[in-house]
Amino acid sequence: MHPKRFALIGGIIMLAVGLLSLIPNLVGPIDGLPVLRVQESYGYFLGLVPMNIVNKLVLIFLGVAGIYSANERFTNLPASIHYSRWVFAIAGALAILGLIPQTNTLFGYAPLFGYDVWFHAVMAVAGAYFGFALTAKVPDQSPNKNTRMPAHGL
Repeated sequence: MHPKRFALIGGIIMLAVGLLSLIPNLVGPIDGLPVLRVQESYGYFLGLVPMNIVNKLVLIFLGVAGIYSANERFTNLPASIHYSRWVFAIAGALAILGLIPQTNTLFGYAPLFGYDVWFHAVMAVAGAYFGFALTAKVPDQSPNKNTRMPAHGL
């Protein structure tokens, strides 16, 4: 799979999960969950993944960014590779923070425990694969360096 396809499919999945998680009937009660500073839209999404509005907005943002980057380019690397690397960095950091008891609520702003750690870990591994392992297989999008420009005035 090409990094552009990962950005598109990953973006669609994250956008869909972010939007679906905003539906109150799909979010369970907060019974037994730790108290957070941001309680809005807090609960287990589909009874499995603890989420609040912060998680949901980040998912929506990353979903839109993935869809956008699947169609755009930067100077010498496709935007989808940059997106994959950002997904690796963000999801990897959140997975590690979710494993540490003192930071598994992101200091009271977002739940990062339970199945959320697994979700972030899978996204980090996928981001690393498409952002770093496949970089050598993607053709360079920069202008050809061997092309000679015509001399003016000669």
